[in-house]
Amino acid sequence: MPSPLSSLVNGLLDRSRAGFRRIDSHQAFTVGAVVLVTLAAALSVVGLGAAFDATIDREVTVDNPDRPPESTCEAFGEDDDSVFAEQCDQPERIDVDVGERLRSAAGDYVAYALIGVPIWWAIFALALHGGARLGGGAGSVGDSFVVAAWAIAAEVVRMVAGVAAVWYALATTTVDGVTMEAITGEITAAISAMQGPLLAASAVVIAVQWVVVVGGLEAYHDLDRSVAGAVAGVFALLGFLVAAV
Repeated sequence: MPSPLSSLVNGLLDRSRAGFRRIDSHQAFTVGAVVLVTLAAALSVVGLGAAFDATIDREVTVDNPDRPPESTCEAFGEDDDSVFAEQCDQPERIDVDVGERLRSAAGDYVAYALIGVPIWWAIFALALHGGARLGGGAGSVGDSFVVAAWAIAAEVVRMVAGVAAVWYALATTTVDGVTMEAITGEITAAISAMQGPLLAASAVVIAVQWVVVVGGLEAYHDLDRSVAGAVAGVFALLGFLVAAV
């Protein structure tokens, strides 16, 4: 007699397989899933920047990035016709708000999030297709892209958990370094303390993705459950190892 856990897992896999068979004629949903993850990734980057700005109330003195090097100012700073004259009149050191500076730096990565998710989807889909083929799968590359799209949709949960964990970590930490290097160390230590909860969230997401991938491989590639589970398990293991690093 199957154990309660085995019955639960098989029930989830049956529902996953049936779900893929239902969406077979609604490919727009697949594109929508990828768009959702892409937007969520961009918003997560914005959220991290907002977390830095809202929780870090600290100013430090840094080199003025708008002032040319001292050697340049010594050579051209006194020349009123030089393009460097006005820039060299600026102070060498300025006070900056650390939270604002980190929020601005985080904003520079929004574009990478928008580009990175579709690339990640394509790489995962092609790797998944290769794994399915090695297991004797009969589905098309397009089928693998559909399975991969719904698998990465679960990443939205991990993104939300990540932003929430970082926000909580910073909100409960006193940042009082006097240099950017010291503050960076304090921030890193605070976020590292959340590794356990973040790893737990990753494990849950990866488990959901395993169920999704197994169901998709059964539905589209006609793989036996044991083979589909093994193929999906390889990707789940790799994903967990990456999350644990």
